[in-house]
Amino acid sequence: MYGGSLDQANAALRAYVQEHGDRPWTAEELAELARLRARWTAAARGAGSGVGIRQVSGPVSGAAVVTAA
Repeated sequence: MYGGSLDQANAALRAYVQEHGDRPWTAEELAELARLRARWTAAARGAGSGVGIRQVSGPVSGAAVVTAA
C-alpha cells in the first residue's frame, strides 16, 4: 500500500501542504496529511536513504511539515 519513490512521496506531501496554505486543517485534511506522511515515511525507510525520521513534540504548522519532509 505504501512505499514507492521517496521523491514522489516527498513531492506529494509538499504539494498538499503548500496547496492547503495557512488556514485551519479539517479532520478530513488531517487524515489525508497523515496518509501522505505515512507514505513518505515508508518510502524513506524503504529507500535506505539515511533520512532521519524523528518525532516532533508539540503542534506542527504546515510550514514545519514541509521543512521536516
